[in-house]
Amino acid sequence: MRHSDSIQTWKKDIIHYHLNQSYGELKAELDMDNLLDKYHLFPNETLYVIDCKRAQLEPLSKNFNKIIGIERENRNDISLLYDHVDESNVSALHHWVMTNLRTAFSKSAGVQIEKDVFKCLYKTFDGRVLLKCTTGLVYDSAGAMRYTLGKLIDLTGLTTFQHFSYEWDGPNKEKFYQMYKSQLDHECILTKREKEILYLLREGFTSRVIASKLYISVHTVDTHRRNIIDKMGTKTAMEAYRKCKNSGWL
Repeated sequence: MRHSDSIQTWKKDIIHYHLNQSYGELKAELDMDNLLDKYHLFPNETLYVIDCKRAQLEPLSKNFNKIIGIERENRNDISLLYDHVDESNVSALHHWVMTNLRTAFSKSAGVQIEKDVFKCLYKTFDGRVLLKCTTGLVYDSAGAMRYTLGKLIDLTGLTTFQHFSYEWDGPNKEKFYQMYKSQLDHECILTKREKEILYLLREGFTSRVIASKLYISVHTVDTHRRNIIDKMGTKTAMEAYRKCKNSGWL
């Protein structure tokens, strides 16, 4: 699978972000064997550790290549986590990863180790559906995230994929949701009202019903619909919704 030049650049961005942090010392090295014993896996799951300082990935289970659907060819850089992603989902996944890195990489962000979990659902280039789960493992003496733990779960045939999606689990899930939402609101090309209408259209409401709910005219709703479609370069509002989700804007 050959990704476009822009996608190759995004993968380099993620690698460089890891490499360019200010790292401190570790009190002790990570016990990989203990991690594998601690987390019991189903056949459709694989576990890996990210060494953030080196931007390297270490698979902890033998089925890693099978789950990602590609051969690693003796590579261990973290771009492996993006080589198998369908191009329609890469932009959203890149945005999701980079935003969470910027907001949660430092110890001051308050991530609770192995309790706060960052999850996203995406499609692979060969049409499978994977759930990516990530949690922090170790902070170093400088307060930088030194190791993270990741799990990939192949949900093909177990769930219906419509678009890229994400969620948080753990004691700080609402906090990280608000931080992410704030970033999205800043970057999204749609206005707050347009996003509001797009969500209601996704629920199947007609322009008349939406107008009633928002206390605006049907003409105003239809104008917003046309503007949404024009901005997103799609033919229908539902296509615009899916494009927004796959771009990480909703």
